[in-house]
Amino acid sequence: MSATYALAVIEEHGARPGLAGFIETLHGRICEMAEALGVPDVDLTVVLTGDITASVRARSETERDFTPERAGGTVRGKTISLVRDFSETAIVLDTGGTEPGRDSDAVDFLHLLGHEYGHVLLGRLRASAGTRPPRTDRAKSPDEAAAIWAYEAADEFRCDLFSNLLLGAFAAATSDSCEPRPITLADLFGSGYRKAFVDLLDDVHPGWPDLVHAHRERRIEPDALYTGLILATGSVLKLIAHADAVEEAGGNGPLLTASMDHPAVHQLLGPPWARIREVLDTTSLLPPLAEFAATDLAIQDCGQYIVDMWEALGVTGHLTVDDEVCIFVC
Repeated sequence: MSATYALAVIEEHGARPGLAGFIETLHGRICEMAEALGVPDVDLTVVLTGDITASVRARSETERDFTPERAGGTVRGKTISLVRDFSETAIVLDTGGTEPGRDSDAVDFLHLLGHEYGHVLLGRLRASAGTRPPRTDRAKSPDEAAAIWAYEAADEFRCDLFSNLLLGAFAAATSDSCEPRPITLADLFGSGYRKAFVDLLDDVHPGWPDLVHAHRERRIEPDALYTGLILATGSVLKLIAHADAVEEAGGNGPLLTASMDHPAVHQLLGPPWARIREVLDTTSLLPPLAEFAATDLAIQDCGQYIVDMWEALGVTGHLTVDDEVCIFVC
């Protein structure tokens, strides 16, 4: 076991037994990658649980209201920084339905674990590179929120493809010619994420313009409009990231290309995600520490296209001289 990247495994709330040995094996492989990337030391706890809600809420003050439901599915893994610089981190994994002896469950668990390990590495690199935005006691301004959504969406894409690398190294599928081949996220998820994205497009347009119009008719307060739009944007961008990663893993074209006729894509979501993908496509999957700051700031700069999207909806905002967020709707 690596002294630089210490590991502890905890089972609670009726977690499925028999998974600790596999975690230790994968941890050893990822330690080698982390050292090559220049990731500083991490004290990691992997929590295997039969109740992800209880386990997450017990480990983070900021996650007291955590629920696993998300756009496009249900969260089964969560990475929590126990200290702000990610030097102490917990990965909480829902093991409900996971049977160590069943191939499909083993592949699903490998994906969950690999994806969350990606978050650990990215979180530690971001903190070490000094590009994690500072914590504030007030609401985020549009610029601040957009920068965070940009890197969080990019992280989901990267973590999925990091998991895809591990799937290919540890698991195999049978091709039409009966020859084994590396398994991919496309084998695991099929068209599920793509369908979830398509099903959500009408919620974006006309949904978001309707939300703004409700404010203009004084049926919703400015704070509720802003909070709703901010949260919805982050949720949808992360869904796009997951769906696009599956398309990439399956060797398909960009996710948004097939939906460009929908106003949710060509008027709103397309430009910011295209800019984020430009950075992702021209940088390392997991940038090493020496390159991380420049790459991460380039991703965060893509937040301006998210701000432009909000402005196209009529929502703008800025920080006042008293460090308060002021929102305007036109």
